[in-house]
Amino acid sequence: MKKYKALIALTAMLLLMCGCGKKETIDISELSGALAESVSFSEQLTQIDVSNIEKRYALNSKDYTEVAAFVGTLSTCDEYVIVKTENPEAMIEKFNKYIEKKREEYKVYRPDEVYKLDSAVIETHNKSVVMIITADSENAIDVYKKYLKK
Repeated sequence: MKKYKALIALTAMLLLMCGCGKKETIDISELSGALAESVSFSEQLTQIDVSNIEKRYALNSKDYTEVAAFVGTLSTCDEYVIVKTENPEAMIEKFNKYIEKKREEYKVYRPDEVYKLDSAVIETHNKSVVMIITADSENAIDVYKKYLKK
């Protein structure tokens, strides 16, 4: 009986150590690749440099430790940004402000695009925050969750 209890305890400990197969941290280039490959965007997205990221999302170098953003042209709202940060709550607040500002602009400029902003995805994992704006938001969430399980 003691052998079975020890075996059960060892199995439970191994399962806890494995963390149920969930990633501890997000690798920005891996997740970017998964999103680009598996999520439908209205147009080809291109990566923008850090200075444009800071300007676009009202960030400064103290807000993040690593960041990448992929955007389209102004004709669509499609984009995604992945940020590693010490303060995920502040980043979520900045992204919500960004989405609201963009929603007001697109109500006049391209009202047919506003629904994408209404279903924007903002997800956090440990000290990373991901924002995805696309018509394919449900699939984007699935791709993100599958990435975390790898």
